[in-house]
Amino acid sequence: MTTIVQQIVSRDIEAVIIYESEQVIAFADHDPINFGHILICPKEPYESFIDLPALVHDEIQVVARDLYSRIVNKFNPDGISFIQNNGKCNELDHYHLHIFPRFDGDQFGWLSSDIGIQCIEVLRESLSGL
Repeated sequence: MTTIVQQIVSRDIEAVIIYESEQVIAFADHDPINFGHILICPKEPYESFIDLPALVHDEIQVVARDLYSRIVNKFNPDGISFIQNNGKCNELDHYHLHIFPRFDGDQFGWLSSDIGIQCIEVLRESLSGL
């Protein structure tokens, strides 16, 4: 199966490409949280964070750092968010790192599960043996 990212790399799908090298591509998210929302991806279809070769991972981090500065300069946001999902939470079946500017009142938020705030003892126990 060819992923959406591979289709963008091969130019079968149009995208606003911000960065491209032999290993990595970065392009605008078609359904942005805010303008300036970019996906940074390996060109090869690695599915998760753990699958990335070290050199590809390192280049993604360099690109993310550069885009961070460029987003700040262009959009003057109140903050910057990074999100990366794996497993069933990765809708593209292709590793991608989201970077996007944040603004007061943009209504993007973190929705926690029903377990609520935990005391330190419960957290310690839950991570015992990790």
